[in-house]
Amino acid sequence: MKKRSLGINIAAIVLFAISMYPFFVMLISSVKHQMQIYENPWFFSKVFHFDNYWIAFEQIAMPIVHSIEVTAIGVIVTLLASSTAAYAFARHDFPFKNLFYSIIIMLLMIPGFVILVPQFINIKNMGMYNTIIGQALPPAASYTAMGVLLLRTYFEGLSKSLYEAAEMEGAKDARIFTLIVLPLSKPILATVAIMSGLQIWNNFVWSLVVTTGDKVMPVIIAITTIQSGINEGDGVKLAGYIIASLPLLILFFAATKPFVSGLTQGAVKG
Repeated sequence: MKKRSLGINIAAIVLFAISMYPFFVMLISSVKHQMQIYENPWFFSKVFHFDNYWIAFEQIAMPIVHSIEVTAIGVIVTLLASSTAAYAFARHDFPFKNLFYSIIIMLLMIPGFVILVPQFINIKNMGMYNTIIGQALPPAASYTAMGVLLLRTYFEGLSKSLYEAAEMEGAKDARIFTLIVLPLSKPILATVAIMSGLQIWNNFVWSLVVTTGDKVMPVIIAITTIQSGINEGDGVKLAGYIIASLPLLILFFAATKPFVSGLTQGAVKG
C-alpha cells in the first residue's frame, strides 16, 4: 500500500509539474528581452529585465481600473438579482412558480453568441454603448441564472425552524432575508461572486463588441494592444498578461475556502 501511495504521489507531482511548466515559461519570459527568449526560451537567463513590467503597467493601468469597475458592478447586480429571486422561489408559493424557475434555468443552455446581437442592439438603443454600465449589465443578467440555481438550493437547505422563529417574532421577508438568510449564506454568495466575477473579467467577446477607443477599454482588450520596442519584444506582452491576472489570483486565493465550501453546499440540498 505504501508503494502504491508513493507511486500515486509521484504521478501527481509529475502531472502538476507538466501542467504548470507553461506558466513557468511565461513567468521567466516576462523578464527577458526578445533575443533572450530566442536564445533560451525554456529557462532563466542571466539578466532579468523587470522594466518590462513597468512598460506594460503604464499601458494597462487604467484598463485594469475599468475592469475592476465593470466586474464590481456586474457581481453586485448578479448577487442582488439572484439572491432575491432565489429567496422568492425557496420560501414562497405563487402561480406558475415551477414554470418560471424552469425558464430561468433554461437560460443556462443558451449559448452567449446567440443573444450577442440582441444585447448589443438593446445596449446601443439605451445609450449604454462604450460605457462601464453597458459592459457590466448584460453579463450580469446572463450569470444570474446560475446564481438562482445555486442560491435556491442553499436557501431551501437552511433550517426551517429559523424561518419559523423569525416569523413568530413578527419579522417580515425583508428582515428575514437581510438579517438571517444572507449572513448564513456567505459561502454560497462568495461562490456566486467568484464565478460571475471570473466570467465578467474575462468576457473578451462582449467587451470587444460594446467598447471602442480607450475611454472605458477593459484590460482583457488592452493586453492585446500592448506595444513594446524591438529589444523588449514579447517580454512586455507576457508581463502585461501576468499583471492583468493578479487581481483575479488575489481574489481567488483569498476566497478559496468559502468558494469550495459554497460550491459543495449549494450543489447538494440539505
